[in-house]
Amino acid sequence: MQFAQPEYPTEQIVQVKNYRRIEELIPTHWSEQYIEANSIKQHLYRTGGQKPQLVLLHGFEECAICWLQIAKTLEQDYDLIMIDARGHGLSDRAASGFSPHQLSEDVASLLRMLKLDRPHILGFSLGADTAIRLAVTYPELVSTIIVSGANDKAPQAENFVNSPGYQAWYQAFVEYLKTLKTQNHEERMISSLRLVPPGVPLPAEDQYVPMVEGYAHIDLKLVIQSDVLWSLVSKKYEETRQLQAQLTCPVLLMYSESFPTSDAEVTLREEPAERPNERIVRFVNAGHLIYREHAEQFIKVVKSFLAS
Repeated sequence: MQFAQPEYPTEQIVQVKNYRRIEELIPTHWSEQYIEANSIKQHLYRTGGQKPQLVLLHGFEECAICWLQIAKTLEQDYDLIMIDARGHGLSDRAASGFSPHQLSEDVASLLRMLKLDRPHILGFSLGADTAIRLAVTYPELVSTIIVSGANDKAPQAENFVNSPGYQAWYQAFVEYLKTLKTQNHEERMISSLRLVPPGVPLPAEDQYVPMVEGYAHIDLKLVIQSDVLWSLVSKKYEETRQLQAQLTCPVLLMYSESFPTSDAEVTLREEPAERPNERIVRFVNAGHLIYREHAEQFIKVVKSFLAS
């Protein structure tokens, strides 16, 4: 069973075959570290410099280097710390568990080990949830938080997950993830073309290669059972909404949809905040992956908030 179209445009195959390995894309001045924190080995990249510190927390099935494209811009003004969550990237697997509480404790422990001085936190999707939990539980560890995709509208798990079409799609996706772990770089680049919908432009090298890295290094135990995964998503959605009300630090909330709503132009809309410490920006007509698909606008909003 194929996850998507089995035949790819020749020009796309030629292009991705020329995409470099991730090691060649990472700026040479970035440092790479493994740190034991919260009883697991955590992997991170850091851009360095005497600048305000900004911690980047990726989403589910991603990894720290998925921030590569926007990090190359943000590092001009910030010392970026990009962390692989447990079960992701090059951090330890999730053998000891994988819960929202553990993820926030992982980051809290790592911030202490690094002796960071109340950094800003930027989280996407799962990382956004982690950022919110971290700021609520340990407000003394953070300065501000920026969250994207924490409460984007998700499909109803009980209806969506049990549909035959979704079940077939998901099983094929899991097989794709398994295959990635056996492939070399060029093979991964080509087989991952199935992730690019027909008619959609091929992502740039510094987006596409990190995306594939995220999928290649995910702990498969975290994705085998889709019903468990979507149950976690639904539960997290409600918990996160409740936790947001407990935030005391300045917070930027960036909202979009789970999927693009139309072919219309993506615009930014400021929305009324429910609390005085909040700023809310909605990416109208955008899908979940706004930091990748609308990087320029995303960076502009982030920098504006941090400068205020």
